[in-house]
Amino acid sequence: MNELYHVEGIVNRGFVGQITYMVCLEKPCTKLDIHFTFDRRKRKYSRSEATPERIAETIEVVRRDYGEEITEERAKEIILNDMKTEIHTLATLNDEFIGCIHKQLSDRHMLYDGDHASDGCIPCEIFEGVLKVTVLVFNVIKDNTRYKLTVSGE
Repeated sequence: MNELYHVEGIVNRGFVGQITYMVCLEKPCTKLDIHFTFDRRKRKYSRSEATPERIAETIEVVRRDYGEEITEERAKEIILNDMKTEIHTLATLNDEFIGCIHKQLSDRHMLYDGDHASDGCIPCEIFEGVLKVTVLVFNVIKDNTRYKLTVSGE
């Protein structure tokens, strides 16, 4: 497949939002690959990142936002097991939904090939017009989380 569009970006800790990229397909395609990746080292915290400061911050957030008291051990469990960067991708073609991937992966493809498409995607015979790919950012836990989006087709 030929690369039709490529973009790279950075999101920082605490960012929540949507970033939409528009790709005007210059000629019709019968196959499409929307490939999204982000730095897998930024997806979860490591043991060394469960610092006393982060533990104290987590205890305070749980107290403030949920009205609960937790131990330092429970805060450490939350940091290591529950907190993660969560970014998904959604695609539309000429403003019609063609797919959304909610898998917890730092590297994913939305593949379209005639009658077949990736899970969460709707098969299409031909791709022409305006493709919009929206990066749905639900949570970012580390600064300078780099991502790449590549659209390829034939």
